[in-house]
Amino acid sequence: MAADPQPSFTYWAPENATIRNHPRQPGVWIAELPEGSRRHYFGDQWSASAFQRFVGSIDALPEKPANAVWRLTCSKCVAQSDVGWTRMNVSYDQETRVIDEISCG
Repeated sequence: MAADPQPSFTYWAPENATIRNHPRQPGVWIAELPEGSRRHYFGDQWSASAFQRFVGSIDALPEKPANAVWRLTCSKCVAQSDVGWTRMNVSYDQETRVIDEISCG
């Protein structure tokens, strides 16, 4: 891992990725794969790490806490690519209702 400081969690980084700090934004990390694709990690502000156990059936996802901001999106549907620093994103397959990703940002 090339990041200093290192992120608290690495569940979000693809296997064989090199994790680096974002060059201009403290608290943001980038996982870069050998072929050049990248994935950003915006920290764990909304405790997405605690929800990783729900990756799987969307029916197992608990009720959203009253003060939380969640965005549920179909992984194959069109969605705005904005970054919400105080939002947890839940991506799922619309046909199988399987959650494939839970992340902050």
